[in-house]
Amino acid sequence: MTAAGLWLHLAVPALLTLLLARALWALVATELSARWLLTNSHRDHTTAGQEAPWLVVLLPMLREQTVAAETISAFTSLDYPPGRTAIVVITTEREENARRRARARLPALAAASHLTEAQLHGLFPRARCRDVAHEINTAPIDQRLATLTELYDAEPTTCQTVTALVEQRAAAGLRVVHLHQPDSGGRKAGQLNHATEHLDEILGPLGWQDETDADNTYLCVYDADAIPDVRTLHAFAEAATAHQARTGRPPALIQQQRLPLLARRPFPPGPTGLLLAEEWLYQLRRSLGIELARIRLNHWLSAVQLPAAMGALLRPMIYGVGCGMAVRLPALRALSGFPEPMEDIGTGHRLSLLGANIAPSPVAVLDEPYTEPCGLTNLHALAFRTSARPHRHARAVAHLPSALSRTSKRLLILREWADEIAWLAGAPLITAAIVSSWWAGHLWLVVALVGVLLHGPVLTTRLLQLSPLLHTAVLPTTSHIAAAPQLTPSRRTALIAASPVQPFIRLAGPWRMILRRITRRPTTFGKTER
Repeated sequence: MTAAGLWLHLAVPALLTLLLARALWALVATELSARWLLTNSHRDHTTAGQEAPWLVVLLPMLREQTVAAETISAFTSLDYPPGRTAIVVITTEREENARRRARARLPALAAASHLTEAQLHGLFPRARCRDVAHEINTAPIDQRLATLTELYDAEPTTCQTVTALVEQRAAAGLRVVHLHQPDSGGRKAGQLNHATEHLDEILGPLGWQDETDADNTYLCVYDADAIPDVRTLHAFAEAATAHQARTGRPPALIQQQRLPLLARRPFPPGPTGLLLAEEWLYQLRRSLGIELARIRLNHWLSAVQLPAAMGALLRPMIYGVGCGMAVRLPALRALSGFPEPMEDIGTGHRLSLLGANIAPSPVAVLDEPYTEPCGLTNLHALAFRTSARPHRHARAVAHLPSALSRTSKRLLILREWADEIAWLAGAPLITAAIVSSWWAGHLWLVVALVGVLLHGPVLTTRLLQLSPLLHTAVLPTTSHIAAAPQLTPSRRTALIAASPVQPFIRLAGPWRMILRRITRRPTTFGKTER
């Protein structure tokens, strides 16, 4: 058989069958996960005060002056026994040092013939950049540097902002603690690990003792832009208690689902905004149809008795998400802390390879979708880099006792590598198969059309319907929060029509990183600016 024959009669049917199966699974998994969250949103989640787990909410912040006040207010207003929890805001000296280095850029910026908003990103909060640029552009030329320097020096750092906010909240709501990390390198994981080293300072005033309470303590990680459900901490406690009763073992990880439904900023107009809105819907689909679906499957497997071979085939690799991830303190210490560069994916992979118990939280948390391409590209590149190294995570925990056999671990690693290959090559291959279906036969043309419709327009339409329902299902501590993304009828129609191209959006970050590595150009991962 010729190469063309092999492609048309073997490869194309296999790829189109995979497309249809994946489309059906995505539709079913997304629907079931959304219904599970919506059903649980109507339940009351309460915990007995004396028996409640110790919960430490960790809020690492880097250049978060814009959202710090809303976030601290939201988390300190959560419902939970006040003697069993603390909210910890972690700022870092990295920001202070970067700010001092950036000050050297001010003369060049002041000398620009026309200072743009984009040039000020990273120097001022994003919401201030336009006003600052306008003020400098309208100032006399000989006063621009002095004006820009004065504005720059007057802008409070995150540490200064948080210090003032914590003083204001000292007597209101749950206990709040501010820690400032020295500039010891690393990323978000470094800030989190800094907090775990100060648990006596954080919880000691509440009566917590490491010797007696560590086994019943969870560290709950969030992004700085998150808005939690008021029942969040009770839901974590409920998940821990229910899993313990069901399996006889406490869960090592409880994952609350992150829903990117907090539209503080609109998507930009034009094609860029359309692509970012497509990625927003993909993030929502992934949260429901992949992340939550896998955790629920893992949770089910921990409570049933299956043949070893079947359990190994069904067991998924869990992606921890660092916005709503609660890790049991003994499990975290066994891992030697949160791993770099992505504390969430690394933690999820390592606990998966140990066969740890992982449970879903019955309520969700809201945070922002990406509204600028640079942050999205950075996210995809860094996520790919971390996910593509399951063998390194396996080596990192090889000395720890595992509930999984060697074969089960290898299957998890192979499955993750297959996912990464599909990430890089899946969209182009499936597209080629769809185009080739015209010559492969009428049956495969129909399969291609059905697969594209289910995976694209049908699922996109359903996600647009679910989005406001899921947003409403989260009960925040205040009614003054951003609504779900609002789309005009024409933008909704364009999203549905363009949905088949969505898989290609996620290729930019990983391929850009790979090409930079091939050409030996440095790869940097910036921060999402707010």
